[in-house]
Amino acid sequence: MPEQGLRRGLLQDALQRSLLPAGPQRILAWSVFVVTVGGGLLLGSSTLYLTRIVGLSEVRVGFGLAVGAALGLAAGPLVGHLADRRGSREIQILTMLCGAVATAGYVLVRTFWALVLVSLLVALVGAASQASRAPLIRAFAFERYTWLLSYLRAVTNVGIMVGILIATIGIQLDTGPAYITMILGSAATFLGAAAALMRLPRVAPLPVTRDRGRWVALTDRPYLAVTLLNGAMSVHLAIPVFALPLWIVNNTSIPRWAITGVVVVNGLLIVALQVRVSRGVVDPLTASHRMRLAGLALLVSAGLIAATSHLPRWLATAVLLVAIVIYTIGELWHSAGSFELAFGLALPHAQGQYAGVFGLGQGAANAAAPALLAPLCLGLGSVGWLAVGGLLMVVGLLTPATVRWADRSRAGMVALPVNADDLPA
Repeated sequence: MPEQGLRRGLLQDALQRSLLPAGPQRILAWSVFVVTVGGGLLLGSSTLYLTRIVGLSEVRVGFGLAVGAALGLAAGPLVGHLADRRGSREIQILTMLCGAVATAGYVLVRTFWALVLVSLLVALVGAASQASRAPLIRAFAFERYTWLLSYLRAVTNVGIMVGILIATIGIQLDTGPAYITMILGSAATFLGAAAALMRLPRVAPLPVTRDRGRWVALTDRPYLAVTLLNGAMSVHLAIPVFALPLWIVNNTSIPRWAITGVVVVNGLLIVALQVRVSRGVVDPLTASHRMRLAGLALLVSAGLIAATSHLPRWLATAVLLVAIVIYTIGELWHSAGSFELAFGLALPHAQGQYAGVFGLGQGAANAAAPALLAPLCLGLGSVGWLAVGGLLMVVGLLTPATVRWADRSRAGMVALPVNADDLPA
């Protein structure tokens, strides 16, 4: 009994250390966790529901989701601007309420064009959510936004894994009511997140910089250049979920269960290490150096993946494990660097707008990645993997000089007091 009590005490102590202190940061983290559990539920149910129950073909479902997601990116800068000028807490809550309605719309889909519409609405909510959350993070992070963003990314991964785990129950049942229940459950998590966000204090708009114009982020050329480089680097995020599974099945002797192993190892390492990796990233310059290291790690990982097609079964599996560990280290460095760049180079009064623009680069990369990785990694084989790794390395090498340019461009920018007349209608 004393031993059991000691174990329970150690577990409680570890759990307490992993939680943020009571206050706005914990509320924000809780809202992110709740809504990402819903995201995991939707990932595990929507595609199967649309194909197996509604009867849409896999090709039409994939195309419909892609079209909606691409069009939905446009919401980021606009909603971020509204959050900057009208109150980020209020806009974030409104976004969550819209997310509940949009997600529930999947149960009404019966045609391809209805799927495109619902997918567009869900994508609009996703882009809007990211942009409108950014001013809240800046306000409540107390200048530690890279650390808080890293914590929220770990929370996101835990939430998605929990949601997918719950979704396996519905997948085993494989019935219309089971899938509909999961989709509506996903919609309900938006309501839970909105309820949590109502406990946050209001964040007042910051003073504006009059000489930069209303759409400052869209005219900030150094920031747009950094956004472009980060978007190019973000192409690698499709490797473990798109290119690598197909590579394992079609080009190697690695057993298929390794596909699941890759996802698990990657997810667990992110949860365990993302916060720790972010600790040394304190300004845009250190962030740019992490981006350079990320490019190097991704090149090494791509080279190891390329080698697996020429190795026997178990040696190839071992090399794949090493490759995914190195890949995840690169992903962690990239994430920590991108968090700092997105916030550290943004003008504080327009953080939501800048976050929306930064999200455009990442979203475009997510949309374009399969079209880039398929002909290179899967079409050219080992040579293609090395080409992708080389491109990512070049992006990493270009980042420090671009960040220094962006840093210099911020010299002399002065925020002036904001008047009610300055706020856009």
